[in-house]
Amino acid sequence: MEMELKPAEEIVGVDTRYLWTLPLPGAGSPAADAGVGSVWYFALPLTSAHRGGHSGGGALIPGVDGQERYRNEGTVYPHAGLVEMITYQRRCFPELAWRYVDMSHVPWAEVRAAIEADPPDVAAFSVYTSTALWAFIVAAEIKRVNPKAVVVFGNDHAGILHREVLTGMYGSRLVDFVSTGNNGPFTMMGLLYTLRGQLDLARVPSVAYRRGGQVVNQGAPTYPIDRRLLPDYRLIERELERHYDKAFEVWYAQHYTLKRMVTMPLDGGCTWGKRPGRRCKHCSIQGLTPKTTRVATAIPVLEDVVGGLGANVYAAGDSTLGFSREQWSGEIGFLDELAEACAASPVLRRHRFMLAYGLVFEFLQSAELCKDFIRTWNVGLEAFDPKLLKGDSKGINKGPDRVHEALELAQSLDYKLYISGIMGLPGTTLALLRSEVDNWLAMAETYRDSITTVSVAAPGVIPGSRMYWDSYRSHPGMRSAHGEIIPARRLTEQYIRENTEVELADVEAAIAEVGRGVIALGEERGHMKFGGYMLGGADEDEAAERRLLDDICNRI
Repeated sequence: MEMELKPAEEIVGVDTRYLWTLPLPGAGSPAADAGVGSVWYFALPLTSAHRGGHSGGGALIPGVDGQERYRNEGTVYPHAGLVEMITYQRRCFPELAWRYVDMSHVPWAEVRAAIEADPPDVAAFSVYTSTALWAFIVAAEIKRVNPKAVVVFGNDHAGILHREVLTGMYGSRLVDFVSTGNNGPFTMMGLLYTLRGQLDLARVPSVAYRRGGQVVNQGAPTYPIDRRLLPDYRLIERELERHYDKAFEVWYAQHYTLKRMVTMPLDGGCTWGKRPGRRCKHCSIQGLTPKTTRVATAIPVLEDVVGGLGANVYAAGDSTLGFSREQWSGEIGFLDELAEACAASPVLRRHRFMLAYGLVFEFLQSAELCKDFIRTWNVGLEAFDPKLLKGDSKGINKGPDRVHEALELAQSLDYKLYISGIMGLPGTTLALLRSEVDNWLAMAETYRDSITTVSVAAPGVIPGSRMYWDSYRSHPGMRSAHGEIIPARRLTEQYIRENTEVELADVEAAIAEVGRGVIALGEERGHMKFGGYMLGGADEDEAAERRLLDDICNRI
């Protein structure tokens, strides 16, 4: 698929113009002047405008005690896409040095010193809208120290905005290539072969770059995930021990027998989201055609992760609990096969080790099937009042009664719950906002012994979503703000003002009230925590980060 601003259907297949067989058959020796000795892979921190009480730490909520554990700034979840690329690099280029850096754990001063001491020859960045500014900052520092370094941006923000990035004020100077599809390891390994003089650039899939004053985008279908390697987390076991395990202890240790978490791309997409016009309006995920890995391939990996590394597995799919034969005309039996295989495995049958996402009605269909291997149901309730979802969502829930039915079932089967929602959806009034707060707090009190996290946020107006596309086409202010770096908080404020009867300040006050209640309840009993993605920080205009970026660019 080609990532574009207008949401499009993801095509899954194999385009024979491009390299998919890895390692490259008959690659030969690299060119003598290739100059590729090391590759660094970067996961990035949120900028100050996005700091909130999310599971990566951040700003504390005033008016409630017991938030000491929220001071941890690091995420629990290692970056599956980056580890997947490292897994392929170890197979394709065993002699090539690599480094994995998660800047939610490693401070900027340490990263900067490491770049100064021994800069990478190639740097790959996973870029979200909320981390884009830091991607440019780190890329600028690398280019300052090593002007010949090659910088590659990937993930949805960069892929969707590849033209804006490659021609933007910063990106035109700092970014050499952008991954424009859901083919990260094939794009990255192809680029490494190209940089080593072993492959023509025209054979690299899903990559955009500048040539002759124009942007070239070599779009390609998504390579089937049932033919891909799964990430090998033993490659970053040191990072798990130094960083992620400590974050897990802070956030989730009370809820799990295994004391570690890794992320595994076992499936992707959702049946609703294949057709762009039916997607949730706020969803910015690009790869929404349903797809699953082979269970026979996944089981040995899961056995090693659970039995060897002692880790739980976040199945980072978009609607994992929807992939059972009881749903969607029986077309997909992934969960049925997985349940049978886990029950037959001497390692996996002893653990409930998985965290998986699913809609309310998907969970109702698959809860019994998955009760022996899924520990936590990750559910996006989004809102309690169906009026707030009408026309903007795919029927995530059918009202409070259906939600109550699912939560009661989860409790009876001893599932843990990670529950998320959105405040400030179109049609919100002050009365509805008050009702939503009351519903969230009532639910949290009722199910606090089962809930690991309640996470509530304002709507993020993110490139790739129908929400962003509609606003871009209809609103001059959106178009004027559009570019390589998106002022997402300002756009959220504008969106709420134009589509509701409240202001962002009202929404943030409501979220903070939910947060205070959830934290207080969790302190009393159950270890429940609160997360809120876009609460805003001390520097809502990101001025400090922009000054840092400009200062580095001025010294290149």
